[in-house]
Amino acid sequence: MKMIRAMVRPEKADEVLHELAEKGFVSATRYSVLGRGKQRGLKLGDVYYDEIPKETIVLVVEDQDREKVIDTIQRVCRSGDEGSFGDGKIFVLPVEKAVTISSGAEAL
Repeated sequence: MKMIRAMVRPEKADEVLHELAEKGFVSATRYSVLGRGKQRGLKLGDVYYDEIPKETIVLVVEDQDREKVIDTIQRVCRSGDEGSFGDGKIFVLPVEKAVTISSGAEAL
């Protein structure tokens, strides 16, 4: 199993979750975060924004579904054909085990 953590623009989060659900990936966690990437914030005129709002979407999928989920997130979140700074980042991590709290059932 893989855990996929996607940091996306807030205005794209609903669309990402909808597209993932349409493809059968309905289980996800979403939360708001502040941060910055390589661009080190954003300067508009005389105002500097050190931390930019993002949404984090986290889901765990079977290994064979990893690329389908990544491709869906990229398609929804990429600005134009080339993309641009601030479109987000996707992290993929191995999941050793998952345990359902209510039943104690384990998934490997």
